[in-house]
Amino acid sequence: MNGFIFEERPYQTEAVERVLDEFGSGRESVLLESPVGSGKTVMGLLIIKKLQEQADGRLRVNWVASRRHILEQTQDLNESFFHCDVNMVSVFSSNPPKADLVVLDEAHHEATQSCLSMYENTGNTRTLGLSATPMRTDRMRLSFQTSVRCCGIQRLINMGVLAQYHSCKLPEWNVELAAKVFCESPERWGKTLVFFQTIHECMIFKHILAENGLGCEVVTAQSNRDSQLDAFIAGDVQVVANVSVLSEGFDLPELRSVFVRDASRLPTIQMAGRGLRRAPGKDHCNLVQSSNSPYPVEKIALPAEGFRYMKNKWLSCSGNTQIILDTLENSMKLLEGRKIHLPRYLTCGRHVKEVSLRALTPFSRNSLSKLFNITGEK
Repeated sequence: MNGFIFEERPYQTEAVERVLDEFGSGRESVLLESPVGSGKTVMGLLIIKKLQEQADGRLRVNWVASRRHILEQTQDLNESFFHCDVNMVSVFSSNPPKADLVVLDEAHHEATQSCLSMYENTGNTRTLGLSATPMRTDRMRLSFQTSVRCCGIQRLINMGVLAQYHSCKLPEWNVELAAKVFCESPERWGKTLVFFQTIHECMIFKHILAENGLGCEVVTAQSNRDSQLDAFIAGDVQVVANVSVLSEGFDLPELRSVFVRDASRLPTIQMAGRGLRRAPGKDHCNLVQSSNSPYPVEKIALPAEGFRYMKNKWLSCSGNTQIILDTLENSMKLLEGRKIHLPRYLTCGRHVKEVSLRALTPFSRNSLSKLFNITGEK
């Protein structure tokens, strides 16, 4: 598989053993919850391999997913490293093979009518669900008897399994501003995935990029997704815009930036997760989001760096950049000569009405100018 190196990690081993223990205790359905990029497919195949070994190979297994490319990726991984006897089955199949165990990829779709029909036709006695987002957006509870939670995104970043990210905040989310900041420095963003609320916004974004000589594909449920993504992967276009069709089941480790539209918790995690996979030469990904988003990406994990777009420039919120130093220096020059009132606890009880900012050290001036009201005339 295109440079993929299989190495079972300790957290995967632990999760696999916990799932096997649940099945061994008599559970018929188990949900394995693990973040994007943690290796859910690897863990699923490890579970199948061990269960088939326990059954001396007499365990019929269907791996079920709603997207063809997911089934193809799973088949490639299985043939390269695990050699399990598994049927790759579309969730929309009207005549699936009989099975003892059904592995349901992207199990947050478990309650859909297609999945219910699948259960009726396979006759399986056990179900293993795999999902990074087990709570459906309509809050419908998943019908698994128990769940096993793997480690979180922050831990995976700390372990180096997932890439670190830079949080890039826009003052607001609109298609014109997103297109503007991308066109200003396309080399900064690299291979980019963009999410908008509507297809119309995607088309406007594509048009603005075209005016600046940049290629963009708009992927929809009706478009030729395979050829569009092939062009994206090959580097024929730098950007892919969509509404939600690529928010799950699309894995491209080389992705360098994701423009995350304003959304609630679940879709934000799904969109941002597209960029967190590691790849050779990729030390971080950029997650671009508006400051008004109801679910900031910082709630998912802490960024390595933070940036804010102000006055047509990206200002660092976490590094000692020259722009920040210059801004502080200019601010202190303006503040020099003003006087501030100090609280008595800072003056050891002495009655000190005012003190000039000019008399303070640069660090103290900077700190106090933020903490206390500036009074008096220059």
